[in-house]
This record gives sequence, structure tokens and C-alpha cells, in this order.
Amino acid sequence: MKNPLSYLSFIVKKSKRRELSGWTRNIVIVVAVGMATFHLYTAATRPLAPIMQRLVHLSFVLSLIFLLYPAREKSPKGRPSFFDLTLVALIIITQLNLLIRYNAIARSGGLFNRYDIWFGVITVMLVFEGCRRILGLILPILAGIFLAYNFVGPYVPGIFAHPGFSINRVIQHMYLTTEGVYSMVLGVSATYIVLFIIFSSMLRMTGLTELFNDFAMSIAGPTTGGPAKVSVVSSCFMGTITGSTSANVATTGAFTIPLMKKIGYPPHVAGGVEAASSCGGQIMPPVMGAAAFIIADTLGIPYIKVAASALIPAVLYYLGIMTIVHYRAKRLGLVGLPRAECPRMINVITEKGYRIFPLFVIIYLLIKGYNPMFSAFWGIVTSVIISFFSKATRPNLKIFINSLSQGAIDALLVASACSIIGVIVGTVSLTGIGFAIARSVVDFTHGKLFLTLFLTMVVAMILGLEMPTTACYLVTSVVAAPALIMMHIYSLAAHLFVFYFGLLSTLTPPVSVGAYTAAALAGASPISTALFGVRLAFGGFIVPYLFVYHPALVLAPGASFLNIVFNLILAVIIIFFMGVAIEGYFFKSMNIIERIITFASVIFLLTQKPMFILLSVLLLSFMILFQWKKKAKKVLVAKEL
Repeated sequence: MKNPLSYLSFIVKKSKRRELSGWTRNIVIVVAVGMATFHLYTAATRPLAPIMQRLVHLSFVLSLIFLLYPAREKSPKGRPSFFDLTLVALIIITQLNLLIRYNAIARSGGLFNRYDIWFGVITVMLVFEGCRRILGLILPILAGIFLAYNFVGPYVPGIFAHPGFSINRVIQHMYLTTEGVYSMVLGVSATYIVLFIIFSSMLRMTGLTELFNDFAMSIAGPTTGGPAKVSVVSSCFMGTITGSTSANVATTGAFTIPLMKKIGYPPHVAGGVEAASSCGGQIMPPVMGAAAFIIADTLGIPYIKVAASALIPAVLYYLGIMTIVHYRAKRLGLVGLPRAECPRMINVITEKGYRIFPLFVIIYLLIKGYNPMFSAFWGIVTSVIISFFSKATRPNLKIFINSLSQGAIDALLVASACSIIGVIVGTVSLTGIGFAIARSVVDFTHGKLFLTLFLTMVVAMILGLEMPTTACYLVTSVVAAPALIMMHIYSLAAHLFVFYFGLLSTLTPPVSVGAYTAAALAGASPISTALFGVRLAFGGFIVPYLFVYHPALVLAPGASFLNIVFNLILAVIIIFFMGVAIEGYFFKSMNIIERIITFASVIFLLTQKPMFILLSVLLLSFMILFQWKKKAKKVLVAKEL
């Protein structure tokens, strides 16, 4: 009998990217460089009209997907098939039709002919097929359900019923407006996201990864459990530019995981440290995950405000990891690396510090109020200039072209997700289902904030099991963020809450793509690696609740400086002692009673009620005193011996 799980594996299975060579590889490079060049040109001059920018972007994205990803397992692996080339021709034809006819359609008030409808049907089908190849079937199935909902509205009971729409009306909405496939979501991909991904690719050319690793080694290498802390610090730095858990793991993990194993960390611990550290990269400003750009565009606020608001939660996340890493090293008796093996910070700064200049250029331009597209363009230009400063990083034409093409190819996954999410967004705007879902969520939880937050967390983590973080955020925000905002939660905090748990799904079993990458590098069990990673990132599951209940942590309007400082101090204490309780070590190993007392103290602090805060302070003081006496007694016994 066939294993039932094999059906699930078919649903989530993605096409494996082709390994091209010869003329087919050259064609892909030309298309990818063309895509990167188009986006750099429009960033340097000005973007095209919204739908024009987006359809050109979509043409490049789907063409590259059909060339690089086979339709099925039996398709040719070393070259595109005739079917793939046919799909490339179709996407070019359908987008040319819209490009040529759009002005006429706009002037006529949206009048269309039957050919527009046929081209629209083909475009939607191609979007579904491209997404299926690169992401698997989960997201296309979900988008297909939403698409079908446009037609079956009259047969749906209760508040979700609607009159229904004809196929002409639905396709016109999806293909001829900026409410469907070419929605704001694809617009963010076509302007901001693709440029920042290219920027990340160009920064790797400058040797910035080496700077991050050396700087982390100079700070944390000689300390207790040094290599693990190097992993945390370097992954944190690397996350500021990659915005991808798996890319972060692959980049920094190849260096830090062997170091951790060398000083005595078990393989699954080494992999878990790297996975949890890399997971947080997408929430670390200034270049966060792609979803952060969409949050800014959705809420109509500057991207720098999203980045600034995310800073304190990101620091709290890494504080939780660093606490457990430190006390795990104490428990295992692990020491740091010899000082002689670690670079001196002053040497790192003077010899390689200039490589971080492109990042400062972007931060400066964002702070000055320039849009992310303009900022990313000049960050890319600066990174190219910087790469010529050292003979070791000076690129030749081949390296430069490969960096450009790789940046475009790296953008395919996010861009394809954004295109099919447009179908969901189009359905929401056409049918009004978004408000109905939000209303039903509030009714289901009876207006209880914690239950609504918990339900949102569960939905985000389930969807995130087989979706990129960006796609998970977009889907969950459509159905959950409005419900949170209806309960008078600060809008940015609501969207960041959804973003956080979509991100943490890359770490949680059974899929945990970040943990799988780390486990492969560590030679460990993926599940053991993922479970230890979740343990390390436990503070990350608390942080979103903290900033929802205490929006001063995300710099909410009206929050005073004293309010921000008070909430920050309280959050630091909560996250730190949560890590102590999880690891069961402070001055010495903790017994079960000490751990329960510490956990209880943290829970009392979460209430922020004066009586419970006082009780928490008394309990923590008792625990610290008891631990100190235990340590003193051990030292005394050791001296007597």
C-alpha cells in the first residue's frame, strides 16, 4: 500500500532547478542580466507607469522560471523543453498585448475586447504554473480557492455570500487593473524588493561576508562558547543584507558550524544555533525581509519607520538566543577560541571596514527621506565602486555579470509569490471577503485579544510551513491583520506580529527549511537541529506578544521616551530570565524548583501589574541569592579540597 505521506510530498514538492550549460545557460544569463539592467535603469531614471513596470517585471520573472525550472520530473534537466519555450512566448505575447493596448483601455474607461479576456486567462494560468514550479502546489491551491470564490459567491452561506461575478468581470479585474495580478504587492517586488536582492548579491562581491565573520570573531571569539556567539553575531550582521534564512545559514554557517563543533558543541546544537541566528536576520534592520517593504507600502509609511520600529524587537530576539548560548556553554564547560586565533578588532576595521560603506549609504538615504528604490540603486553603485578598492575583491566582467544575473535569479521566488498573491488580493478587493473574514475572526474569539493573537500565530505558522516568509505574511495579513486592527491594535504592531510568526515557521518542524540547511552543514538530524533551534528562539515567540501589548517597543506614536525605556528594560529582564529558565543555569545548574520560580517570575512580569512586578522581583532575588550561595559553597568546597 502506498504511504499516505507520499501524497503530501507531491503537494509540497517543487521543481528542482535545472543545471544549464552551453547556449541555454547563456540565454538565461542574458535574460537575467536584462532583468537586472531594466530595474537598475528605471531606478536611476524613473519607474514606468505602475502597471507597465509590473508587467515587464512579470515577463522577466516568468520567462526565467520556465527556462530554469522543469514542468515535471521527466522534463529535460539540461535544457528547456519545447513546452517551456512555448510558455515563454505566451507570457511575452500576453504582456505585449497589455503594454500596447493599455493606454487605449485606460482612455476608454476600461472597455476590453474578447482577445483581452483570452490573454488575461492565459496570464493567470501562467502565473499559477510559474508559482507551482518554484514554490510547489500549496500557494497555487490556496489562490485557486480564492479565485473560485469569485464565481461561487451566491452558493456560499452566511456573511461570506456575495452575488458572484462573470468570468469576463473577474479576468478584467485580474488582468486589466492594478487590483489583481499587477497589484501593489507585485509593484513592491518590481521596484524595491528586486533591487535590494540585487544589492545583496553585489555586496557578496565586495567581500562583506568576510568582514562580518572577522568582526564577529574579534568581538565574541575569545569569550565563553565563542564560536556559537560568533554565529549569532555574524548571522545578525548578515541578516541586515540577505533577508533570507536559508541564504544566511549557507553563507555564515559554512564558517561558524565547523568552529562550534571544533570546541565541543554537538552537531545538532551547532546547527540549531546557526538556524535560529539566521532566522532572525529577516527582522534585523536596515535591510529586512521582503515583507517589510510590503508592510511599508500597505500602511503608507516610510520604509525607514518600519525598520526603526523593528529594531528593539530584533535586539530582544538576539538577546534571547545569546542568553541560552552563553549558559549552554557554561553548562558544558566550553571555552572560547584562543585570542591568537581571533583577528584584532582594530585590524578588521582598518583593513576591511570600508566594505560596509554601501550599507551606510542606504541607511543615510533612507533617513534623509529618499525612497527605497533610489536608496538601493545608489547602494548597488557604491558596492561596485567599493569592490575595486582591494585586489582580492576586484571583479572582472565575468564576475560582475554573474553577480547581476544571480541577483535577478534570487528574486524569482519572492516575485512569483507576489504575482500569485495578487489573485488573492484581487479577490478580496472584488468580493469584500477581507472584512467578512476579519469580522468572523473577532466573533469566533469573542473579542478576546489574546485568543485572536494566538489564532493568528497558529495560522501564520501553518501557512509558513510551505510558503516563503513574504507569501505567508501576505496571505495571513489579508485574513488576520484586519481583525487585529479592528481590536484597536497599533497597525504596524499588527503587521509585524504576522510577519514574525511567518518568519519563525522557517525554523519550526516539520519543514523548517532553515534548520534543514543548517543540519546538512552540521551533519546532524534535521528534526533535532530544528527542535534545538526552536528552543534557542523561544524568546522570539514571546517578543511579538510583548510589542502588541506594549507598542512603545515598536516606537508607536505617542510613546514617550520614558515609556519606551521602561518597557525596554522590562522586556530585557523578561527575555533574559526566560533564557535562564529554559537553559536551567545561572551561576550553577538550577533544580526544578529554581526553574519553576524563574518561569513564574517571568510570567508575573508579563502582566506589568505593580503587585505582580513586586512579587516577581522578590522571587528573582531569592533565586539569584540561592544560586550565588550554591556557587560560593562549591568554591569553598573546592578550596578545602
